[in-house]
Amino acid sequence: MNKVKHVLFVCLGNTARSPVAEYLARYHVEKLNVKLNFDSCGFFNAFSYMQPESRMYLDSKGIKHSDFVPKIINRTLLEKQDLILTMERTHSKDIKSQFNNIQDINKKTFTIREFNGETDDIDIIDPYYTSVNTYKKILKNIDENVKKAVEKIIYLNNST
Repeated sequence: MNKVKHVLFVCLGNTARSPVAEYLARYHVEKLNVKLNFDSCGFFNAFSYMQPESRMYLDSKGIKHSDFVPKIINRTLLEKQDLILTMERTHSKDIKSQFNNIQDINKKTFTIREFNGETDDIDIIDPYYTSVNTYKKILKNIDENVKKAVEKIIYLNNST
C-alpha cells in the first residue's frame, strides 16, 4: 500500500457511525500532529444531520462537528481515497462490486475492524435502532477502532 493521505469512512446512511469515525480520526491525528485527510459518506441520504447520540458522543470529547453535512457515496469521492474503511462487510462488498472499475478498489477497501487485523466479527452494527447503552458501546467501539486504524496508518506511512 502506498502512503495513505486520504481516508473515507463509510456506513449505511452517514449519520451515526461514519461521521463519528471521521471526526474522531481528525481529533486523533490533530493530537498527534499528523497530516491526514478524513471524510465520510453513506449509501443513501437517511437524514440531513448527524444523529443526536453521535453528536453527544463527540461533544463529550470536546470535538467540534458543526460543519458536518451527510454525503452519498459516489465514484468521484471514492477515487480520491487512498483507503476506504467501512463499518460492515456488506458495505465493502457493495463498494467493490458497484465501483469495480475504480483502480485498486479491492486493495483499498476494508471494514475498519478488518483493517485493524480482526478476522472474526468484523462488522460494527448500526446503532440506530438500539438502546442508548448499546449505542454508546458501539460508539466506544468505533472510537477504539479509529484510534487503532490511525496508529496503523501512521506506522504504514512511516515504513514506506
